[in-house]
Amino acid sequence: MENEAKTFAKAFAAALEGKDEGGQKQTARNFLEVVARKKKTYLLPKILKELEMIEKESEAVLVLARDLDQGAKEEIEENLKVKLGRDKKFKVEIDQSIIGGFKAKTNNFLIDSSIKTIIENIRKKLV
Repeated sequence: MENEAKTFAKAFAAALEGKDEGGQKQTARNFLEVVARKKKTYLLPKILKELEMIEKESEAVLVLARDLDQGAKEEIEENLKVKLGRDKKFKVEIDQSIIGGFKAKTNNFLIDSSIKTIIENIRKKLV
């Protein structure tokens, strides 16, 4: 049953991708009709929980030392999406203490390409 809820949630999330608000509403209606037709409405709370997990997995934080122009941010984000193997929604934060470079944080990964960390790693090797 848990696996079934996850399957429904993944299918629904995939169907919503790239649609505008109107398309998402129609997709939601269609989805609910399918769930009702299959007599699986009892799965809706579990499907919702699975959708929340999918949403959380698609979020990431991009930490920069300073604000960059939109083109530079998009280039970093596209490269990270390839590296992480899935589409992410990036929330950009500014942290001047990293000096330069960036950090990307997801639920499961931390990619730290900050100048601060590079300097700290060099310092540790020299000591």
